[in-house]
Amino acid sequence: MASSRDQKCYLCGNDLFDPINRDHVPPRRFFAPEIRKQFAVQLITLPTHAACNERWRLDEEYFVHTLLPFARGSISGDALWRDGIARFTRGENVPLANQVLKEFQHVVGGVILPANRVAKRIDPDRAHDVIYKIARGLHYHHHGEILPPLWNCHFTITPPGEPPPEVFTVLTDANLLNSRGSYQGVFAYSFHKFPEMNDLHVWAMLLWDRIIVTLIFHDPACKCEDCTFIGPVLPHSGV
Repeated sequence: MASSRDQKCYLCGNDLFDPINRDHVPPRRFFAPEIRKQFAVQLITLPTHAACNERWRLDEEYFVHTLLPFARGSISGDALWRDGIARFTRGENVPLANQVLKEFQHVVGGVILPANRVAKRIDPDRAHDVIYKIARGLHYHHHGEILPPLWNCHFTITPPGEPPPEVFTVLTDANLLNSRGSYQGVFAYSFHKFPEMNDLHVWAMLLWDRIIVTLIFHDPACKCEDCTFIGPVLPHSGV
């Protein structure tokens, strides 16, 4: 018998009705085929409306592609890179791959970067949506609570070789990060809630043992000025 928490779609918050499918959390696309085969990967899945789940497919594909150059250097990252090259060779996702290539820049704000440096742009709205979707899915999995589809969040993406954001360092120094995840070489995560700070939610994720992602937002029941009077706003990125 399905539990009450399985009677709603965590993406839209409405009662489930056919057609229904199951959403992988984190996205199955994070795992290269050879990794899925080697470890017989069994991900968390949550019931969703098929249409709700489909809405995120292209954003998740973009998210993986735009971070793929930074994933190289680990077992899972190299496997994902090989899969990306194989897909491109087969003629798959060619427009998306070309779009990501255009996100690399040698000139930023009129300043020419040194020959050994390059800047990488990332679409902040699409990255935010995927990161927040993952947090929403895991929050629902752990607590049975559906977070609002739109909310005021701040996120950072830290590539290899760059210092992590201050919030990540603070949590690490205070031993507040409890790493979770069945396949932490691909995706590890931790979360902590600070009741004394307007029920601040802080999430930290490690992708492919290479990329640190943080996400910060207030509890949906928060009554602070920002949440009560401003409400959901456009996402802003620390990328």
